[in-house]
Amino acid sequence: MTLQRAIELFDCERANAIALAEKIRWISQLDYKISSEICEPRGAEPFKGYSETSPLTTEIKAPDEYGEIYGLYLNMKLDYMNGEIARFNNSALLFNNMYKDMSNYLNRKQAILKNTGIKAGDLYV
Repeated sequence: MTLQRAIELFDCERANAIALAEKIRWISQLDYKISSEICEPRGAEPFKGYSETSPLTTEIKAPDEYGEIYGLYLNMKLDYMNGEIARFNNSALLFNNMYKDMSNYLNRKQAILKNTGIKAGDLYV
């Protein structure tokens, strides 16, 4: 999925007046989270982020099966920005569930390559 496709899907789903640069910034935040928590421990390069000058044809981090996560994240950010707390809580719940599902999917698909520093039997605090 590309930046443009994720933004188009969000715009079709929910009318908004959010600037394109802000939507790209939010997607960049999510891709940083995906990259640092899921992709980099599996050997991927560190994520550099997107800006308003990034080509809209840039491929984003989530697998196509979980492309809906971008719409959920943008909805969550929009609800928070508008102060719609009940809607934000619902959006956050949906986003967190999909993020967990995506993380579990990627964990099953590819093992972690980096040493995490956690050893069996040690306490992790």
